[in-house]
Parts: sequence; structure tokens; C-alpha cells
Amino acid sequence: MIRIFIVSTIIVLSACTHQSITWERTSEAAQHAATHPAVWGPLLGAGVFAISDLDRRTSDYLSDHAPVFGDSESAGNASSDLKSLLSLTAGASAFVTPVPPGEDAALHRGEHLAVIIGGLALTGSITDGIKSVTDRQRPNNSDDKSFPSGHASQAFASATFASANFHRAWGDSSGAKWADAGLYTAASLTALARVEAQVHYPSDVLAGAALGNFMGRFLDELLLTDPDTTSLSAFAGRHAVIVEVRHAF
Repeated sequence: MIRIFIVSTIIVLSACTHQSITWERTSEAAQHAATHPAVWGPLLGAGVFAISDLDRRTSDYLSDHAPVFGDSESAGNASSDLKSLLSLTAGASAFVTPVPPGEDAALHRGEHLAVIIGGLALTGSITDGIKSVTDRQRPNNSDDKSFPSGHASQAFASATFASANFHRAWGDSSGAKWADAGLYTAASLTALARVEAQVHYPSDVLAGAALGNFMGRFLDELLLTDPDTTSLSAFAGRHAVIVEVRHAF
């Protein structure tokens, strides 16, 4: 818990000059992240695997045959390499973010980098905390840290951070869409490799994917995304309805 508090403090301080953090913004960011299909979809899938013998049977088949990576050892090495590549890509993406007029480029991009580094550390801490509570044995019985997958949570958090920055830089262009395809393919292969390596069940990596997607979306919106500067409100009087529009310049 102390580690999580320290990392959380670093994230907040690193972005304090970028956005003001309020309870309302925190609640909205958490709600938006939690209701995104990239979060509830993998969670739903994890539940389907967990409530039946499908989890064990799928894990046994993939670890025995390793159809993508060839064998368990190669799968384990590939999962670590892909996770590291995604982490480096997420960090590098901070340097392509456009700088608003009048802001210092080094400071602005440094904030993005700090949030990514802190966000990945926080994701890892939360993952470790859940592991210590669930105590689920790995398929190969090496330890009781199977649920959720840390490789998957880190990989998908990295992909989400990088995707957000590439879309800031390139909008919804074909380049940004191709970047998304590459990022989430690499993250999905990271998760698959953990199952083929016989160190996780499908439900473990799906839960890890949900956690990583949530943390990436939540922290990016809370700390790095500008809030809507235009607001619309209406007030009903005795004889009229007054509509007020406010815009921050």
C-alpha cells in the first residue's frame, strides 16, 4: 500500500502543472474508462473462462501445442520482449505529443513521460496487490501469483498510453489507426505468449488486459487530456428559460 501511495503521489505531482485534479474529474475519468469495451469486454471474457473448465482446457492445449511461439520457453521469452518493446514505445510516444501554444515543449512532453512511467509502475503495484490476495496457482505450479497477468496488464497499459499520444499527434488518420493495430496486436501476443508459456490461464491474461486498459485510459484522461472548455447550462425562471454558454479562452 505504501508503494502504491508513493507512485500515485509521483503521478499527481508530475502532472500538477498540466491539469487540476478534482473529485468530479476523477470520477468521470474512472467511469469513462470502466465503461469502455476494451475494459469490460476482457473482463466478461475472463468470467466466461473462469466459471467453467474452459480455463484449464485452453491453457493445457496452448501450452502443450504452442501454435504461435513453438514451445513454452520461446513463448516466455517472446512475452518479455514484447512487453519491453511496448513499454519503450509508450515512453517514446510522449515525445511526439503536440505542444500547445505558449507551453514549454520539454516540460509538456516530460509530463507525458512521467505519467506513463508512473502509470506503468502503479499498474504493476496494483497487479501485485491483487496477486497477493487471490493466491492462484500458476498452471505449471511454480508459485501462487497467477491472477492477474502482470505482463498483460503492463502490455495493454503501454499500448493504451502510446495509442492516446499517437492520436494526439496524428488525429484519426490512417497512420494512427495502423499504430493502434500494431500496438494492440503486440499486447495481445504478449498475453497469448503467457498462456503458451504455461504460466497463466486465459482468465489471468484477460483480467490483466482489462486492468491495463483501464489504468491507461483512466490516467490519460485524468492527467493528460484537456477537459471540455465549453459548458452549457439552463436555468428555469418564472417566465423564461435562461441558457448560459461558458467558454474558457
